[in-house]
Amino acid sequence: MPVIIFLGGCDAKPECDSPETRKAVLDAVSDDHRNPLVDFAAKNSTAKASLESKKPLYLLGEKIVTSSSSNGKRTLQCSGAISVAVGDVKASKEIEFSVQKSKDGKLSVAVTPFQF
Repeated sequence: MPVIIFLGGCDAKPECDSPETRKAVLDAVSDDHRNPLVDFAAKNSTAKASLESKKPLYLLGEKIVTSSSSNGKRTLQCSGAISVAVGDVKASKEIEFSVQKSKDGKLSVAVTPFQF
């Protein structure tokens, strides 16, 4: 016997912890060439090697949480941990961002600037 599941409203809602959102957050952070997280790692490193020639590698933590939602759950406020590694220098920080999905399915992410 076939089972049909009807999903209420075919509008896809954003998720804080979806692969699509994770990629968008990492892209936003890595595209910011004046990213203060990398500067923080460099300034607090005991190894004073030239970090300018090395590409930063970013990793989001396993747990990304939704802190609030609005606009009929189309806009979410999210937070989690992010780490950066540049050579042997590493730093971690809490990251906050919003994710919004428009009615046509386009995802947009806005990362809150890091505070140190």
